[in-house]
Amino acid sequence: MAQFFSGKDGRVTVDGVQLARIRSWSFSSSVEALEVTSLADVARDYAAGLKSSNGSCAVFYYDSAPVPLLSKVVKEGAATDADMVTMTLGWGDRSVTFKALLTSGEISCQVGEVMQANLSFSVCGDLAEVKL
Repeated sequence: MAQFFSGKDGRVTVDGVQLARIRSWSFSSSVEALEVTSLADVARDYAAGLKSSNGSCAVFYYDSAPVPLLSKVVKEGAATDADMVTMTLGWGDRSVTFKALLTSGEISCQVGEVMQANLSFSVCGDLAEVKL
């Protein structure tokens, strides 16, 4: 029987600590297409360039679950290299691990809803581990 995954299977780990109560996460990766067409060609040609990845996650403000991420971007003073984190986005027995710089943080509150922190990140360097 085929295996499927749903949002309840998702998890986010930051610097080795799994965050409780994740609402959602997303991850996007792309490769630049570098044009290598010569004047004699009749069609455009491309070579693989640099790759980049980014994403976001929404963490319910349950106890202090989002604090490890929020404290890296919502803080007094300038961001530094010390604010980078190692993140793992997982689902079932699959995961993607990388070093990330948190690029934005938002805390939201709505009547009748659990507060949540919405965070965006950019991957720094290559992916450390990929298990698809």
